[in-house]
Amino acid sequence: MSTPDIPYPVNVQENEISANLNSSMLLNFLMGIYTMVYGGTMYLYLFKKPANLNRLIVLSAISVLYILCSLFFIVQWYYLDWVVVVNGDTRESIFWATEDGVEWTWILGIFLQNSMLIISDGLLIWRCYHVWGQLFWAISAPLVLLVAECGLFVATTVLSVKFGSATSDANATLFDNILTALIFVSLGTTVISTFTIGYRVHSASRIHHLSSRRLYDHIVTIITESAAAYSLVLIFEAILAVVPSSIMAGFPLREAACYLDVIVTVVSGMAPTVLVARIALTDPNNTDTSATQISGNLQFGPRQESGSGPSGDTTGGDV
Repeated sequence: MSTPDIPYPVNVQENEISANLNSSMLLNFLMGIYTMVYGGTMYLYLFKKPANLNRLIVLSAISVLYILCSLFFIVQWYYLDWVVVVNGDTRESIFWATEDGVEWTWILGIFLQNSMLIISDGLLIWRCYHVWGQLFWAISAPLVLLVAECGLFVATTVLSVKFGSATSDANATLFDNILTALIFVSLGTTVISTFTIGYRVHSASRIHHLSSRRLYDHIVTIITESAAAYSLVLIFEAILAVVPSSIMAGFPLREAACYLDVIVTVVSGMAPTVLVARIALTDPNNTDTSATQISGNLQFGPRQESGSGPSGDTTGGDV
């Protein structure tokens, strides 16, 4: 590939190359962890839990998340090979390869990352819907945000194809603004859905005896920890997304974005999978029927009626 006549200091070139290379190594490491988590979760549900439609839906969702993340991993693997092998004549040629990139890998990477955000949020809303006994109004707020998220997803996909990675500053700013809005909406969906689930579990725990309350508290802790990790990386991603993509190479935030993109992609798939696995490992022994039921709700078990129906004190319906 041709090398533009724009001088960049050697340290800037080295930092840019290092960020791209080391973020790829980080992706390798995280994908190894994700693969073990996904395999363990599938084992729990395929061999340790009875089959039903709701669990099939959830397992399909976490499987799609893993497949999308694996495709992202393959794309990044190809990109690294293209940068180092095809354009590895000199340090400068490698640098400009990382700057220019391959158009289709950038577009596909954006598509895969945003797809994982939507599926992850959709799975969380599905869980919220069943924990609340399949009450539609309970998910109305996150559902509106999910619809907005889908609209922004379509917009970012169309603009990435139309503009490409090498475009004018005005087009790049428009794309960055829409992408930032998508990330903030996803963050809002996650926070509201998690709060809604936590509130329901906490409300149910107040009417049961101590042993059941311990299980409820444990479930709330699991949900909070999973959502906190996911929300934290989304916050940092949203902050970095505000920085225009047209900033000069060597800017520290641009190098940080290489690592954060990898973390967000893997965490958006692994966080829901970890939550499913941890809930599956929750021991409902020595609890009353309602406590066992809410654990089943989060484990995506078969629907059970309780209390006085959807308006009762315990959760009705399962994820």
